[in-house]
Amino acid sequence: MTARISRRGFLGTATTLGIAGAAVGISAQPAAARPAAATPVRAHSQRSQLPLPNAIDATDPALLSATEAASLLQDGSLHPRELLDACLTRSHEYDGGIGSWIRIYPEVAYDAAEKAAQRLSSAGRASAGETPPLVCGLPIALKDMFAVSGLPVTASSRVLEGNIAAGDSTVWRRLSEAGMVLMGHAHCDEFAIGVATAQVGNPWNPEYSPGGSSGGSAAVLAARFSPLATGTDTGGSLRLPASATGITSVKPTFGRCSTYGTIPLNWTRDHTGPMARSAADASLLLSYMAGVDVNDPTTSVGPPVPDDGYPLAAQGGKSPLAGRRFGIPRKGVDKLPGSLGTLFSEFTDTVVALGGTLVDVTMPTYPTGLLTGDMAEAGNYHQQFSDRIGLYKPERALFVGQALASMAVPVADYMTLAHNRLRYQHEYNHMLSEHNLDAILVPGASVDGSKRSEVAGIALFDGVTADVAWANYTGAPVVTTPAGRSKETELPFGVQLGGRMWDEAGLIQIALELQAAQPFWQEAPPLIRNARQIPTSVTAQPGIGPDPTNTQNVGFSFRFVPTSS
Repeated sequence: MTARISRRGFLGTATTLGIAGAAVGISAQPAAARPAAATPVRAHSQRSQLPLPNAIDATDPALLSATEAASLLQDGSLHPRELLDACLTRSHEYDGGIGSWIRIYPEVAYDAAEKAAQRLSSAGRASAGETPPLVCGLPIALKDMFAVSGLPVTASSRVLEGNIAAGDSTVWRRLSEAGMVLMGHAHCDEFAIGVATAQVGNPWNPEYSPGGSSGGSAAVLAARFSPLATGTDTGGSLRLPASATGITSVKPTFGRCSTYGTIPLNWTRDHTGPMARSAADASLLLSYMAGVDVNDPTTSVGPPVPDDGYPLAAQGGKSPLAGRRFGIPRKGVDKLPGSLGTLFSEFTDTVVALGGTLVDVTMPTYPTGLLTGDMAEAGNYHQQFSDRIGLYKPERALFVGQALASMAVPVADYMTLAHNRLRYQHEYNHMLSEHNLDAILVPGASVDGSKRSEVAGIALFDGVTADVAWANYTGAPVVTTPAGRSKETELPFGVQLGGRMWDEAGLIQIALELQAAQPFWQEAPPLIRNARQIPTSVTAQPGIGPDPTNTQNVGFSFRFVPTSS
């Protein structure tokens, strides 16, 4: 029987935890059946960083942060089904005015919740001989680009209507093995091409865009429909929605999280990453998403994921950022509209108050012609749908037509573009080294809110709503953190914390200190009750593959390699 939440139930003492998983193996099976890397073997010190159960207000479980919910689930004060019930109920009651979900999977979710409950129980722990992962029983939304075997994956496009995944994306396989509960797929901009996700309303004001392309995932989080979500980032698609909706995202170093089994936009720019309300929540999710995958060679390039996972708590103290140096790209900052300029200035004031040092820097200049290579990669994937051009939204059909035409670029030119991109990465690294920087602070938006109708046709390559391409061309990690809300529009605004290759842990720790000092992430939009009958799906026969997305996703035999050179 599902136990009801009560104050009395919060008084138990947290159980000492550890996490174990299976080792990674290499297989010669076909791509669709080839196993992805299993959950890493780690003894997480993260347990001690979770909030104490008796300090958590769980009047409405849907309002819990991921780390709060994890604490109660591990403590036994909260049942996974209770948490799922609350999240689904809230989604049905309020998503009518937002439209964040494209599909939900109640049957799949409740089955996963019961399995998680068994794993979390005393009997389950005893029979397994191990303590459950900290994300066990936590609900999650996947961007409609991540394949889940036997469930639809459509990139929010009529082009893939009826498409059923042939296998699991590596990210979902990792999270599923850790016991997470899949609620559903969240809307995205069609094929992740744009910056608007115009079919979704920003929970803070539905007339405005939640950003793109991971706008549905961001809206799910801001509206408190799910504590965790995944997104992708090819040109700001994790960061733009985070800034627009007041949540937190981590765009990891290119190759830190596998892209196998996700619908691509650009193979050499695509990143997968966690989205959550707080830096602690996003860090918890990243600890289970990241790692080596034999199906994605770039994941083998960098240093190992920390054995004890990524940090979950601020170190605190009077000057937790003492000794850290932060670069400010003054040229872009000076162009911010008044309301955003004020928020950015207040944010940097907080950095200084916590002991950080600010340094004006000049970002390297983008080499000319990089867009040509981007469009050629997009065309290479979308050519398989050339007989379905009429099914794309008109503005996306135009983009796809241009992308197909870009495939005519001479091979020698494409190779020159790849070389120029490497040079750009070296210039970025040089900027960090020259000024001895721990991070750069880049505005998460250059406009104070965007009406959905105004940005519906803008492609992310256009770069008109924020400076974001630098992180995709370099592959550098970025944490986007809330920095308050505009006094003019009352919409959120975020700041990108960019750093050195593979230094996710350092950036997350900085974000934790800033969020402890200014907990903007705790602010929730005042939703108006607007019920919606959200479309549902059940597990079906998987597609034929060979790729988990059930599309022709061959990509290139090489990937861009991030370095600290």
